[in-house]
Amino acid sequence: MRLIFPSVLAGGALSLLGALAHGGAPGGNGGHGGFGGAGMWTNPPAPSTPAPIPSALRLDAVPPVPAALAHEISPYGDFGGTRFVAWHPLAAEMLVMRRAGNVNQLFALNQPLGRARQLTHGRDPVRDAQFEPRAGEYILFTRDTGGDEATQLFRLDPKSLIETALTPHGELYSPGPWNSSHDKLIVVARPLDRPGRRAAAMVDIYAIDPLQPEARFKLASLAGGGWRVLRWLDGDNRLVLSEVTSGTKAKLWLLDMATGRRSELNDYEPDLENASGRWLYRRRFDGDVARLTRVDLHGGDRQWVTRDFDFDIESWSVARSGGRIAALANVAGGSRLRLYDGDLRAQPVPPLPPGIISAVSWHRNGRDLAVSIESAESPAEVYVLNAEQGSVTRWSAAAPAPKAAKAPVEAEPIVWRSFDQMLISGFIYRPPGAAFPGRRPVVIALHGGPESLARPGFRGRTNFWINERGYAVIYPNVRGSAGFGRRFMEADNLKKREDAVRDVGALLDWIATQPDLDASRVAVTGVSYGGFLALATAAAYPNRVAAAVSSSGISHFVSLLEGTESYRRDLARAEYGDERDPDMRQFLDAISPLANAERIRAPLLVCHGRNDPRVPWTEAEQIVRRVRAGGTPVWYALAEDEGHGFSKKSNVDYLFAVQTMFLDRYLAKKP
Repeated sequence: MRLIFPSVLAGGALSLLGALAHGGAPGGNGGHGGFGGAGMWTNPPAPSTPAPIPSALRLDAVPPVPAALAHEISPYGDFGGTRFVAWHPLAAEMLVMRRAGNVNQLFALNQPLGRARQLTHGRDPVRDAQFEPRAGEYILFTRDTGGDEATQLFRLDPKSLIETALTPHGELYSPGPWNSSHDKLIVVARPLDRPGRRAAAMVDIYAIDPLQPEARFKLASLAGGGWRVLRWLDGDNRLVLSEVTSGTKAKLWLLDMATGRRSELNDYEPDLENASGRWLYRRRFDGDVARLTRVDLHGGDRQWVTRDFDFDIESWSVARSGGRIAALANVAGGSRLRLYDGDLRAQPVPPLPPGIISAVSWHRNGRDLAVSIESAESPAEVYVLNAEQGSVTRWSAAAPAPKAAKAPVEAEPIVWRSFDQMLISGFIYRPPGAAFPGRRPVVIALHGGPESLARPGFRGRTNFWINERGYAVIYPNVRGSAGFGRRFMEADNLKKREDAVRDVGALLDWIATQPDLDASRVAVTGVSYGGFLALATAAAYPNRVAAAVSSSGISHFVSLLEGTESYRRDLARAEYGDERDPDMRQFLDAISPLANAERIRAPLLVCHGRNDPRVPWTEAEQIVRRVRAGGTPVWYALAEDEGHGFSKKSNVDYLFAVQTMFLDRYLAKKP
């Protein structure tokens, strides 16, 4: 019996809320007032003045944003933040990411609370970077164009700031490990095939000298899209590979490049790595818990690093000497840092500032550990833990908070039971009761992935809704979310997809029991897979959802699987199901929002990037047409210069204002 949708006929981490709240990527922004411009409005504009529309936005049935509203929101978008990227191999210097103008750029920071020097100035954001590992004489970084994920690798001279492209445009290039001499590195190339013309995914593995990129040579070609190179054993002419087959499974292989023969090493899960010396560090499920392990590449010996700790390990860093290990674990949506010595004995962790730790990285000296921490009051900032002295020093300094923005509200953890008695958790931000008495409207913000995770971190622009509009905002971690064990992560797979929608339905029940929340004024919003959940919830509970927002959202699983990039398709099939199987195809159609669009009666806001390679923009077009055909109001925004999510401040500012107008209209209390 179908609980969610009656019809069985054939017919992608951050929610949109999170993406818009954070400016689409870590790092805050530069510039104050208006949409990315400095000092656009000294005084509040007249109520009738429209705000300027970013040139790349195409709006359909979206009312003009009043400049007065943009001015009111502006202080909540003027936040600064810094994300750690990489250590210099020799000096006490690091690369960090922060907003500069419209997008995230790369900066160098060479002392605690020092002035960061901007290194890149492109129109599109830098995605990642690293120093050349011998002496840090140059920097390698990646950047795509307009969010298309055709990521190129560049060499940057840190003195002249001259950028040199090392790879051609048109494929997704990602840097891998260096050779033992540290003068050549692996580059993995994934051919792109918009819109899904290639029958099967391929991965090409190259070796390049960044100082002579034209002399690159191919080491191997592998069928499939889930391959990663973990170690280049150039002395033995071999590669250590990981083949990811799902969100919880990966195989470890040894490739002999002389013969092309592959031999399986161990079945490790999933693909997260940080190799040091003879040991290859991996995350592996031990029953239901994801623990950190290490395997001896010489003798095959395996050891558990975090057997003493019953929480999922998310990431880690190993000092170059192997003498110290740092591991980050998820604890009920929060984070906890664990330190170990080379003999796997737990070491004391000095007190750190409160907040969510999102990154850890040892300097080559094996003493200094960089950590990025964010909290409700502060976007990500970088600290350095000295393991020998037990001290913690702040390295980056956030821009001062705008005076007009009120203090942020702290998250409150909540738990509810779903239809099958499974415990589901999340976080709620309640507006100040003194300023907003009575039952308050609710915004449910659904993360993507599905294997992402809602955490009680910095909310940026979303604080405007909480502090100035009195909306309660809930971030659920429905089944399928990472960090709560393997069974929970797999509990939405394949034909269990609707159970995640039922989790949101159980949350609607919970909201109805809260004396300060108004169950008749609930909006659901999400991005990518979260966009699917928002659309599916609106269709499953049409009388209980007042408004819905989908950004980069999945509207039909069959068209998603047929249109997504080939390197992602097999992993998506492992999660959602194989659309080539007739029975699964029928199921996927039946549960898709597009096949149930007539049940969506709540007003809908749809946002998408035209260059999205993960969830094609046609997913937005088709749900807009189908829902409008049933007479439901639909606002639609398409960004010509964005991909999967939004990264440019001008677009983020404007779309957050559009969201605010949308919620103000449809969550208003009816007389």
